[in-house]
Amino acid sequence: MGTIKTISVKQLCTHYEIPISFIESLSDFNLIELSPINNVMHVPEKELATIEKLMRLHYDLDINFEGLDVVVNLLNQINNLQNEVNTLNNELCFYKTL
Repeated sequence: MGTIKTISVKQLCTHYEIPISFIESLSDFNLIELSPINNVMHVPEKELATIEKLMRLHYDLDINFEGLDVVVNLLNQINNLQNEVNTLNNELCFYKTL
C-alpha cells in the first residue's frame, strides 16, 4: 500500500487565504476527513477537490455549513441514482438483445 499524500491545514489555509476554522467546520460536519500527523492536522490530497467545491459554495453563494451538508448529501443521492439508472439501462439493453 502506498503512502497517502497530504497537506497541512495551515498550509492549505494560507494558500487559499481562508481561516482554519473553515476547514475545522467542514471536518465537524463530516464533509471532509482530516488526518493527524505528528500532532498536526493534515488534509488528504483526495479531499482537495471537495474543499475547493465547498469553498465556492460557501464563499461565493453564501451557503452555511448546514446547507453545505444538505447539498453534499443531495449530490451523493443524485450520483447514486444515476449509477442505478445506468446499471438498469445496461441490464435492459442486455435483455433486449436476447
